[in-house]
Amino acid sequence: MATTAYKTIEGLMHDERLDTQMERRADERFPDNLQARLFFGNMIYSGKVTNLSKKGMFVSTNVRFPVNTEFMMVVMLNKRTLKLPIKVRRAVKRESAYNSKTDCGIGVELLDAPRNYLDYVGTRKSSMQVSY
Repeated sequence: MATTAYKTIEGLMHDERLDTQMERRADERFPDNLQARLFFGNMIYSGKVTNLSKKGMFVSTNVRFPVNTEFMMVVMLNKRTLKLPIKVRRAVKRESAYNSKTDCGIGVELLDAPRNYLDYVGTRKSSMQVSY
């Protein structure tokens, strides 16, 4: 019984953290699955964009980049390579490799989103809307 109560309290705390995080965002996020290359220093790392908005995105990656660093990321968008200057705003670390609900990765701010990226986000938004 105590285990159930603990899990319930833990779940509520997790939900409250998500609600607070969602309230801080200026724009709605949309799920996606874009392959990314992160150009940090003289190294290239791989990642996957799992959600995006006009001003930011979450990139799932096993590399822990320092918060507030700026570098270039490249994604394939509509069969075109798109360069995006980004700034790391938060880093998420998986607590354990087994049974974790949290992705490892970085939340990034787009420093100068190109027009074709903004158009793509607009199409994601309209495809998510439900018509009755």
